[in-house]
Amino acid sequence: MGEYMANLTEKQTAALGLTAQTVGKTQARKEFFSLVDSLCSANSAVEITDHDEPVAVLLSYQNYVALTAKARAHAGHVKPMVPNLMGSVVINSDLDAASAKIAGFFNASVDKSAGNL
Repeated sequence: MGEYMANLTEKQTAALGLTAQTVGKTQARKEFFSLVDSLCSANSAVEITDHDEPVAVLLSYQNYVALTAKARAHAGHVKPMVPNLMGSVVINSDLDAASAKIAGFFNASVDKSAGNL
């Protein structure tokens, strides 16, 4: 994991009031039960890595509930996104037939105007 990402992860876990422990997938598999037990007894999180890249995080259920509650509280303060209307219009008719009909009206109008001259 790059130094920037390690510092960012440390800052984020500190902001949440958690202490972070980092273990590889193989180690996490071997020590799963003790890792889960340590989460229940301490205010911590376990970052699981694969080839030094973070892939998952273990949290106690209590910390998970607190984290999701904080996320919901902050969600009300976020400005809603502008809806994307691409693909939201559905045309229920044949455009070629409608274009031909309008072209016919246009040509008839031109012919009528030319006849009145």
